[in-house]
Amino acid sequence: MPTIEPMYATIGSALPSGAGWLFEQKYDGMRVIAEVSPTRVRLVTRNGRDKSQQFPEIVAALRELARSLRRSLLLDGEVVSTAKRGHTATFQALQGRMHLSDAGSVARKAESEPASLVLFDILRDGRKDLTREPLRARRERLTETMRGRSNARLSVSKASTNGKSLIERARTAGWEGVIAKQIDSRYVPGARASSWLKLKLQHRAEFVVGGYTDPRRSREHIGALLLGYFDHDGHLCYVGHMGGGFNRQSLADMQERLRPLERSTSPFQEDVRTNEPAHWVTPKIVVEVKFAEWTADGKLRQPIFLGVREDKAARDVHREAESVQQWAQDIDQRGGELMPTTPSRPNVRKRSHRAANTAYPAMKVRGAETSIIKQLDDIERIGGDGDLEFGRGRSLHVSSLGKTYFPDDDITKGDVMRYYAMVAGFLLPIIDERPMVLKRYPDGIDGPSFFQQNASATTPKGVSTAQVVTETRVKARRIIGGDLLTLLYTVQIGTIAVHTWQSRVKTRHYADSTTIDLDPGEDVPFSHVVALARDIKAELDNAGLKGAIKTSGSSGLHIVMPMPPKTAFEDAAQVAQVIAERVVESQPKRATLERSLRARPAGTIYVDAQQNAPGKSVVAAYSVRERAKATVSAPLDWRELRATLRLDAFTIRTMPKRLATVGDLWGAAMKRRNTKRALERVLREA
Repeated sequence: MPTIEPMYATIGSALPSGAGWLFEQKYDGMRVIAEVSPTRVRLVTRNGRDKSQQFPEIVAALRELARSLRRSLLLDGEVVSTAKRGHTATFQALQGRMHLSDAGSVARKAESEPASLVLFDILRDGRKDLTREPLRARRERLTETMRGRSNARLSVSKASTNGKSLIERARTAGWEGVIAKQIDSRYVPGARASSWLKLKLQHRAEFVVGGYTDPRRSREHIGALLLGYFDHDGHLCYVGHMGGGFNRQSLADMQERLRPLERSTSPFQEDVRTNEPAHWVTPKIVVEVKFAEWTADGKLRQPIFLGVREDKAARDVHREAESVQQWAQDIDQRGGELMPTTPSRPNVRKRSHRAANTAYPAMKVRGAETSIIKQLDDIERIGGDGDLEFGRGRSLHVSSLGKTYFPDDDITKGDVMRYYAMVAGFLLPIIDERPMVLKRYPDGIDGPSFFQQNASATTPKGVSTAQVVTETRVKARRIIGGDLLTLLYTVQIGTIAVHTWQSRVKTRHYADSTTIDLDPGEDVPFSHVVALARDIKAELDNAGLKGAIKTSGSSGLHIVMPMPPKTAFEDAAQVAQVIAERVVESQPKRATLERSLRARPAGTIYVDAQQNAPGKSVVAAYSVRERAKATVSAPLDWRELRATLRLDAFTIRTMPKRLATVGDLWGAAMKRRNTKRALERVLREA
């Protein structure tokens, strides 16, 4: 346990009035007590776990601080992920670092995604105990101690005596909330005192996982988490199920965490009914959740997974009282005393606009797409809200075009729409008549996300949809790719990447292609992925098979083999599996068939041939990905597979110029279909 347990804030239901209060940003990170000396540093969480191993760059900064002062310190602060421009990012951005144990992976993360420690209190300075001093004196001591010593890894939180102004800034900037502290308050370790108030503008809280359901359709690993909190009698109270906010890796990670905790009986006090079979677990895993509101019967509305909280014990998770969320929402909707009467739009910037085609001068664009790009420019210039006209009475309402989707790279929703309009001539034939699977990021890549399979009841007229029979033999109405209005509608509702089935609506039983995904662990250089792709190319050549290659846009490469007409999914999947097994057998130190990140041999690349089934989706060539720099899944010529190849060379900004130079590599490659004879030969030899 830490030398001193942190002091905690209680939930505040109103902005405190009168003098004597100090207001700080509620940071979206991990609370720690930093035990600092010239020879030793510990970063201890509120449940007593030392996280110094995971954040060596912060440890180094604190050790240097203690050496310059020649004395030890005990500090209270928050570890936060830091964006490239120096702004703190979200808790999700910190998730990739909190749980690492491999020294090599930690070092690489410290270099590529450095974190910072924001200090807001000093509890001991040398041998002097400061906890009985008023906050005013502790802040003065902390400020003086850090004078001239703050840096990118270590800083003091900014504080204000103007609560109204800071609340307004918090609401506009999209902060979770504000902490209010009485300036004469003492530091009471382990106490949840009324002299510190937590003013929450968002519905975010921790909950305990008591079970999970089986996945549906093409979802992998787990379906939804069954959530609860402990009441003061120690009973686990059910608050609903949550399936949104996960990606493929976080689903796999959650399944690995929950499997050892499985039990035969429900841990919840009340009966829990689920649409899919439920698996019960001992309630030990704590997750942070963002949600719209509490329902009248005590359930969460629209919960979204933000991350796992290893820094909080499950038994300490109780239902928090309402804070100022509703008040902030009312002001947003109607205006009020403390806020502007015109609601501001978080994460939206004013920007200068370029005329259609000036952003990508080297690329030829068809007249219809040029018109859409110009309309997007015009709409964004007048505020970002208006109607796109596609001709023949077809239109699409778009809004918030200035909303930032990629904060580090100044790329907006409007930029993503313009890119897709620019490359429509290449992308639309790829996704034509294919059901789309949407992963929506309504607040950009740093915000929560969730999957959408079916077209909703509010899908506007003109968006292409069709009723399909899914792999589970359920009839469902899906959004169907193939026209620009439909594609831009998916971006309008927060979708960034284009994922589609590997079959078309009219031939859903047959696979048009089969895919091998090279998925490296965090400890694998991309040059090794390139080398393994060359090995797969050799296997394809030996087998008499043709394949196209593209970057995944994320961390790996995709090898896609176009199938002959009317190829059964079973045969297509088997061909990909045979090639995967052959390359793993020939390169056991470089490649693996082990899906689990924790179980993979160090330094290996997962050769994934498991996405080749009816209803499974893959990212389309030319699709933008939800990654830094807005990288694109870029088709390659096999001759480009060199050790110097870089994934971030292919982005929303560079692809149009590349397309003007190399043309449609993907369309050309996918026309070279494999023959039935070649497939049959591979299957016979399997």
